[in-house]
Amino acid sequence: MYVRVSFDTKPDLLLHLMTKEWQLELPKLLISVHGGLQNFELQPKLKQVFGKGLIKAAMTTGAWIFTGGVNTGVIRHVGDALKDHASKSRGKICTIGIAPWGIVENQEDLIGRDVVRPYQTMSNPMSKLTVLNSMHSHFILADNGTTGKYGAEVKLRRQLEKHISLQKINTSFHSYKTAHVDLQDKRQVKTALEQAEWQPGRGLFDHDNLMQST
Repeated sequence: MYVRVSFDTKPDLLLHLMTKEWQLELPKLLISVHGGLQNFELQPKLKQVFGKGLIKAAMTTGAWIFTGGVNTGVIRHVGDALKDHASKSRGKICTIGIAPWGIVENQEDLIGRDVVRPYQTMSNPMSKLTVLNSMHSHFILADNGTTGKYGAEVKLRRQLEKHISLQKINTSFHSYKTAHVDLQDKRQVKTALEQAEWQPGRGLFDHDNLMQST
């Protein structure tokens, strides 16, 4: 599922859409994955630790995973982990890509209202735009009128994450927590994922400023 919204859409309206129209249950944990958009390779063992840990944390906590939605950089590695999980299990993981509308390749496939659209995930190597990662379950596409530029999604995503963190679960509030991970350090990846797995209530698990080398 996907929705195209104005870049200044209020977070309460977005959350209403997600819970009422998309019928998603509020998560007990929000895993927010950030990092570089340029493609890079991970050492096989580190990729395995990252993928298995991410999926386990999401499955054991009923988490939502937020990413930038496009099929590049860190997000591509998240997609690979989701693809591997889908081939072995029927358990679904709610993975929401929040991307700027202006950088999406094959936009014409996504124009319509209350319709089902096939989306072409093959990218044009000559284009400055990029395709969405097909392993995500939902997309929020932020439009500020620009083409080929990132940034329309940044404030919208930050405000939505904060708004979600302030929601009530079981009539009690949970604090807004962040765990930072550097993919170059296996110990940091493993420790943060384990923390996300057992952490009660709601938190924000943030792979922030991920390094783009192995």
